[in-house]
Amino acid sequence: MLAVITLLFSFLPFGTPLVGGAASIWLLVHGQIAAGVGLALWGALVVSWIDNLIRPLVISSAVHIPFLLVLFGVLGGILTFGLLGLFLGPVILAVLLAIWREWLQPSPSAET
Repeated sequence: MLAVITLLFSFLPFGTPLVGGAASIWLLVHGQIAAGVGLALWGALVVSWIDNLIRPLVISSAVHIPFLLVLFGVLGGILTFGLLGLFLGPVILAVLLAIWREWLQPSPSAET
C-alpha cells in the first residue's frame, strides 16, 4: 500500500518525500528507531535528490532549457493544470523560450 501511495505522490514535485517522511515518523512512533531513521535518511539523501534535482537536470539538458525554467514549469504547470500540468508546464515554457530566442535573434533577411 505504501508503494502505491508513493507512486501516486511521485507525480507531484516534492511529493515523494512527504510519503517517506510520514512513513519514517510512523516507524519512529511505533518504536522501530533504526528503520525510521534509515528510511528518513534514504528518503532525504537518495530519493529526494533524484526526484527533485536530477530529473529536471536531465530534462533541461536534453532540450537545452535552463534548469530553473524546467523546475518552475513543472511546479507552475501542476498548480495551474493539475496532474496534466506536469507535462504541459514545461512544454509551454519550452515553446515560449523558443519564440523568445527566435525574436531576439535577428533574421538574415533583415540585415539587407
